[in-house]
Amino acid sequence: MNIIRIAIIAFLFLSSNTYAFDIKVAPKDVIPGDVFSIKVKDIGSATGEAEFNGNKIDLQTAGDDLIALVPVPLDTESGKYSITVRYGKEEQIASVEVKAHKFKTIQLTLPEGKVILSPKNLERAQREAKLQSDVWFLSTVMAWEGNFVSPTGTPVSTEFGLNRIINKKRNSVHRGTDFRGKKGAPVRSINSGRVVLAANLFFGGNTLVIDHGMGLYSIYMHLSKFNVSKGDKVSKEQTVGFVGSTGRATGPHLHMSVKLKGVSVNPESLFRLEL
Repeated sequence: MNIIRIAIIAFLFLSSNTYAFDIKVAPKDVIPGDVFSIKVKDIGSATGEAEFNGNKIDLQTAGDDLIALVPVPLDTESGKYSITVRYGKEEQIASVEVKAHKFKTIQLTLPEGKVILSPKNLERAQREAKLQSDVWFLSTVMAWEGNFVSPTGTPVSTEFGLNRIINKKRNSVHRGTDFRGKKGAPVRSINSGRVVLAANLFFGGNTLVIDHGMGLYSIYMHLSKFNVSKGDKVSKEQTVGFVGSTGRATGPHLHMSVKLKGVSVNPESLFRLEL
């Protein structure tokens, strides 16, 4: 009789403390501008959803798991944030810590013609910004596979999040990462996807945008020329263009931006994820 009673108590204890699914959040500590991943062990055919800081993000199938990539906007305040993950009819809470971070500030002096745009150039820049923003909130099926890679394999010259004070009066936050490179050096796709834009733009010059699915886009600017066209499917590390200085650039380099769910995020934080 005692054995049966112990067995029942053990069963009730385990039932109340056993989760229906496992969650892994990585990394556990981030700074504003970073990306983190949520993985759920896929135990069936149910769909999943995560919620972070009031924003809902769908989980998609990746091998044996469900996965979501989550952006941390630059204006996110430091603190511990709850992450609600819903899988089927179950719900669990995880957490991530957003650490305070002070980005560097530099002073730049540029010709006024490069800072204040003419009405014609301003109209063009605004039209092209709208052209790009139309795609940022589209969420297509996951096209990337495994870890993301550097587009050039070269050192960074200007970091993401840098605050630039231009001519002592205008602030500009660097929402991408500049990679060193000689003119004509190959630029690789950071993962597989599909080209959704290949055009010459006022600020970015020859600019390429690749849709990796799940609301994730990589943007390659100032290219000397393209090696792919709009609509092309590309594989990870495929050469998609070549380093240049087209557009508003002072010399050859690659400016790379990454948009996730419409949020500018640090490309280097994406490269660090173990996926």
